[in-house]
Amino acid sequence: MKSGVRMQNFELTSVALLKLWMKKSFFPTSAFRLPTLFLLVLIFAPWNLWAAGPDDQNNANLSASLDQESAPVGGVVWLTLEYRLPAGGRLPEKLEIRGLDGLSILKQIINPRQIRIQLLVDQVGPWQSEPISLTYLDSKGQTQLLTAHPVSLQVGSNLGEKPEEAQLRSIRDIIPIQSLWRRNLFWPAVLIAAILIGVGIFRWIKRRRMPAILSEYVEPPHVRARKEIRMLETQRYFEKGMEKKHYFIFSEILRRYLESIRNFPAAEFTTEEIARHIKTEPDRKLLPLLQQADLVKFADNVPTVARKEEDMQAALAYIRETSPQEEKAQGNRQHREVQP
Repeated sequence: MKSGVRMQNFELTSVALLKLWMKKSFFPTSAFRLPTLFLLVLIFAPWNLWAAGPDDQNNANLSASLDQESAPVGGVVWLTLEYRLPAGGRLPEKLEIRGLDGLSILKQIINPRQIRIQLLVDQVGPWQSEPISLTYLDSKGQTQLLTAHPVSLQVGSNLGEKPEEAQLRSIRDIIPIQSLWRRNLFWPAVLIAAILIGVGIFRWIKRRRMPAILSEYVEPPHVRARKEIRMLETQRYFEKGMEKKHYFIFSEILRRYLESIRNFPAAEFTTEEIARHIKTEPDRKLLPLLQQADLVKFADNVPTVARKEEDMQAALAYIRETSPQEEKAQGNRQHREVQP
């Protein structure tokens, strides 16, 4: 704006001096006219550059307009700022807009060469802004200012032109001025809290069940083997005529026990392969039991009830003999206490 005034003054002054130079009566002789022309060029050339100025070269400007001329109290209006920055100019990271005192800013949308601002009309009576200004950074990083004319808005009452005759209506909803994610933060927080509570309950239940699970997994092999043999006795497969099923289960119990204490896959080996891997005298007592089970399973040999009982007792004796020392010592004490 100032550069335009400077340019206009420069043009007027130049025209006046040119007319004066063309008057022959002003110069005593024609010899003074040419030197005078060079003198005027030297004097007014810098002024010409100063008058043109960088603002006119880049045509920086700012204009402001509202999307409506009137609005009720509690309504919203949109203010549009059309701006053009000089070459190398840019908006700062923190936008600064002045002149909007009196209305609350709800939202800002920044587009190339345009800024849209949503305003809450929260006062009664006519409203007019101050001259609206927008700060920007020039090519050298210096803060500069663009200014636009004020805007005005006619604010009407919700009660109409005659408030004394108006009927009361429901209060208009308050327009939130916080962002969307803050408005909806309550339900995500409730969901996260519910998930955390569920995880805590699950871990509590799991912790209570853990001792039983651990006891099942850490049960000693000899204890587990004795328990399985006693359970086999209670099933009474042999007495029901299912001799093969009885000896299949009986053989599997002994093979799994041998595998757990000797660290070779006895459950997958044949009896002959197990015999080649046995190296201790107590383990050799197990071979007759496995061979007897093979005869029943594969040769249709049916032993007597007495032989079945002997095999079961021999298996328990082998397990007791190969169990840890503390177990054997406790078993011997109990055996001595039972004797008369």
